[in-house]
Amino acid sequence: MLTALGFAVFVAAAVSAAGVASNFPPLPTVTPTIFDPEAPDPQQCPGYKASNVFESDHGLEADLTLAGPAWNAFGNDIPDLVLKVSYQSKERLNVRIQPKYIGSANSSWFVLDDQFLRQPQWDGRTTRYSSDLNFSWSNEPSFQFAITRRHNGEEIFSTFDHVIVYENQFLELVTNMVDDYNIYGLAENIHNFRLGTNYTQTLFNADTADALDENAYGTHPFYQETRYYKDQPSTAHGIYARNAHAQEWLMREDTLTYRAIGGSFDFYFLSGQRSDLAGTSTSSSSALDVFRQYQRGCVGLPAMQQFWTLGFHQSKWGWSSIDDLREVVANYSAANIPLESIWNDIDVYDQHRIFTNDAIRYPSKGMHELVDFLHDRGQHYVAIQDSNVYFPDPSNASDVASYPAFGRGAEVNAFIRDANTGYFYIGENWPGYR
Repeated sequence: MLTALGFAVFVAAAVSAAGVASNFPPLPTVTPTIFDPEAPDPQQCPGYKASNVFESDHGLEADLTLAGPAWNAFGNDIPDLVLKVSYQSKERLNVRIQPKYIGSANSSWFVLDDQFLRQPQWDGRTTRYSSDLNFSWSNEPSFQFAITRRHNGEEIFSTFDHVIVYENQFLELVTNMVDDYNIYGLAENIHNFRLGTNYTQTLFNADTADALDENAYGTHPFYQETRYYKDQPSTAHGIYARNAHAQEWLMREDTLTYRAIGGSFDFYFLSGQRSDLAGTSTSSSSALDVFRQYQRGCVGLPAMQQFWTLGFHQSKWGWSSIDDLREVVANYSAANIPLESIWNDIDVYDQHRIFTNDAIRYPSKGMHELVDFLHDRGQHYVAIQDSNVYFPDPSNASDVASYPAFGRGAEVNAFIRDANTGYFYIGENWPGYR
């Protein structure tokens, strides 16, 4: 069980080996800012022009150059981009746009490495002639593109009549939508199954649990669209935006706008069409096939779990002591109910601080004995791994010294800093500020 960002520190400081900060400035005064609704419309950006276009059977590559004076509203416009289009498989087309000049210092900001999240690749045989989908583009008045079905020309994505915005801290791309469109996905959130045409889904992981219309523990920048017709079968397709940065999807009556604060445009368009026994794609498409294509071709199938993970697990937030755990295990045995594993939530920590244990309620010796007891019976124990790192009071040396986990993390620069203040990036959650 992994919680999201809380009153965690994501920043580093110079810390002595004893864990006490040797260069620990006081907390800065932060003035809240509110986004100005009268701010310039990003679509006033000049957009880009494509040049040096190279087409092959496998795809297309081109340079994208800023088509006018830089807008620089939410950062700096990046003047030179690279476009790469790849017909990766019969049902999947990839469109990627990223800065032309990327070095070791900024690559992680713009490129999501394959080691963190699988990057779909060309299957080695699909061409633009055998793909279900087709990529078309124009430079008038600026670079814009569309994705259509090859067999009937149905348009599933189009940036025509809109400009592409690419700044170092702000990306925007707008696609035209059909009337009264039906899209589903963009998890995790609690919302109507159909997202609607007047709704904004923000994807920024937070420990919000069951909050309505808000992002929760995970980010899945993928949606599936189904189009229903009176006189012909429905069609379905999917779009996956491979980007881990904070982002939002603005669903409006005629458009869907995608925005992110970093990364790149890395879109995977899924046709939802299935190949028959001869390897030829059928003209029909379905939501079920879209989901299959997303899972198998984009993010990968679930990992095979250990056999014991498929058994019955007991987990609860609120157990007051190790005695509660012993009693629960005993009661399962007394009731002859199989129990593969018992879990602890943040109660096991000292004052909810990760990398500690409550010496009174969950003493180390007793926990070792309980875990050995479970292992001897073929059972398992799992402790929550919380992402919240307690931030000690910088004006209290004993408080800093009482939690060496922070000092050790800061010493090796394990935490990120607030870009505006240069100080620790601090959120509010379980450990609190003591």
